[in-house]
Amino acid sequence: MKTKIKLKNQKPIDIDVHFKYRCPKLDCGYDHWLSLKESKTPEFKIVCDCGHVFKTKRVAKIKIVYEKTKPLIKKDESLETSKVIEKSKAPVDLKDSCVKLLVSYGFTKNESSFLCDKAFEKNPESNPGLLIKYILKNLEELNVND
Repeated sequence: MKTKIKLKNQKPIDIDVHFKYRCPKLDCGYDHWLSLKESKTPEFKIVCDCGHVFKTKRVAKIKIVYEKTKPLIKKDESLETSKVIEKSKAPVDLKDSCVKLLVSYGFTKNESSFLCDKAFEKNPESNPGLLIKYILKNLEELNVND
């Protein structure tokens, strides 16, 4: 019998950060790596191979920002039915552009509105041109007289 392993989102237990500093002397340009502890140290100085000594700007802290996850919503029948009703109706801006085009083809506003909603229910397409194409191809199936 196989059992499912439930994965937990783990957070890191430790951090290992290093910072890269470049020697400010124009003819040198050598890179130096400092740890977080060195970068937090006041008056920390780097002595480059070229003999140039320079200070770094102190790092106060590093903040880790986790990606936000959506909370799980408990299923409720009343919510489910309202979502189904909302999904079956075409968005207002999409519906308006489709109705205008269908009216120019000779349909009435009521017929156009009905066809838009019915087509969007069967084929949820956000592109008005593709939705009109679907309506015209499936006109018998989307019968206005139903």
